[in-house]
Amino acid sequence: MRMLNITMAFLVILFLSGALAVPAMAENYESVYANHRVSDGDTLYASGCYLDFSIANGSLHARISGPDYPSSDENIPAGQTSYYYDVLRIFVHSINGSSAYVNVDKVSSESQPSTGTQVHCDIPGQTALGGDVVSFPLVIQNNDQSDHTYELSSFTDVSWKTWFEYGGKGVYKIYVPGKQSKTIDLKVQTWGNTPVGEKKVWAYVGDTRVEVFVDITSANQSADVSYKVTSKIAYIGDKITYDLHIENVQARENLYMLAVTGLPDNWYYRFKESATSAEEMAEVIIPASSEKDLVLEIVPPYSVGTGGYNFTAVVTTPDGVAIKKDLTLNLKSGTGMSVTSSQLAYDAKPGEAFNVVVYVSNTGQGSALTNVYLETTAPEGWLIHMSPNRTNSIKAGESQAFTLAVQPPGNIVASDYEVNVKVKSDQAEKEKDYRITIKTDSIIPYLGAGIIVLVVVGLFLIYRKYGRR
Repeated sequence: MRMLNITMAFLVILFLSGALAVPAMAENYESVYANHRVSDGDTLYASGCYLDFSIANGSLHARISGPDYPSSDENIPAGQTSYYYDVLRIFVHSINGSSAYVNVDKVSSESQPSTGTQVHCDIPGQTALGGDVVSFPLVIQNNDQSDHTYELSSFTDVSWKTWFEYGGKGVYKIYVPGKQSKTIDLKVQTWGNTPVGEKKVWAYVGDTRVEVFVDITSANQSADVSYKVTSKIAYIGDKITYDLHIENVQARENLYMLAVTGLPDNWYYRFKESATSAEEMAEVIIPASSEKDLVLEIVPPYSVGTGGYNFTAVVTTPDGVAIKKDLTLNLKSGTGMSVTSSQLAYDAKPGEAFNVVVYVSNTGQGSALTNVYLETTAPEGWLIHMSPNRTNSIKAGESQAFTLAVQPPGNIVASDYEVNVKVKSDQAEKEKDYRITIKTDSIIPYLGAGIIVLVVVGLFLIYRKYGRR
């Protein structure tokens, strides 16, 4: 009898221990996935938890991990149900080869814990190209009555750059009042040389962990290409340049081909090392893990019309990957000024006036040059009269002649002099220099002849006075 009592007591202890080991089960659930097909290797996300599935020996194996409880491994035959603490319920409808149909239910809102912190992301898995920035919105729910300030941290096993933003600003702490929630963005900067495939990112809000995933779908790029500005507004006739930055993200030297596609007829382009460089480039060599700044210059013809133009700059990597950037140019009607004369050098005599005719032309399109006038600079004592003094406007494609009556002083020394003319308007300004050569008549022969005459007359007078004595 005593042995029977001991045995019964032992069985009761075992029963109680088993009961305590079973995860708590809530009373109310709501469906997340209903009769959902999963295959070997699939991952589902529900109520802040990740469910990694595999199928073997006629059972569905689920590896379940969540932010608030330890991970759990469950083998669930067809027709059976498994619980993950008070968070999830998994029911297996059927298993067929390497796929199964499951129900995944989460605890309904009435059964959610009334205290603690919950963090979840509605889009925990995103695809991206190597080099993209991926954003994951994280919802932080403070279920406590008291307010909390949470420390934020994140990391990856592929050395991507990660950070948090709230309201467009970088943050490393976040304040959430009691019984309220806030949404922050987990930013992930992928690298262009990241291998194709899924990568995991861990984020911590205080002690609560959440995992998100980035699936890199592109072939490895050997370069990151960016433009400082991709859309520009310019006047017809302006010099149009785009600043280009190329970073070689590989640990070897690479040669990149440069091109532009989609330009209108009679347009052309050139890549240069700087805006002032005269040498054009069709390719560029960048050392390993280095970067290079270049300038793309777009040259439309003078006959181009106003409006918007779109084209594409292409950087081709050594492995044939074309990295394309769409660029936009909006051309507005503009003015251009040219100043010409029939000659830039004149001969003149002291005190005698001569004319210099200056032709001012509007070489732009659409707009007129307005309030056009001339300013002159000449040596001291020179007189310059201008006709007309000013003109109100010169239309596109038309010209205006200005006549300068220039008079040097009468006592000026023979030499070369300079007269500077500046043509000014509300839109543009140009200047011209004119060389004036002053020539005087020589009086030396006359002086010599006069001296000879005076000598002859003097000798004649002396001879008459003294010669007959």
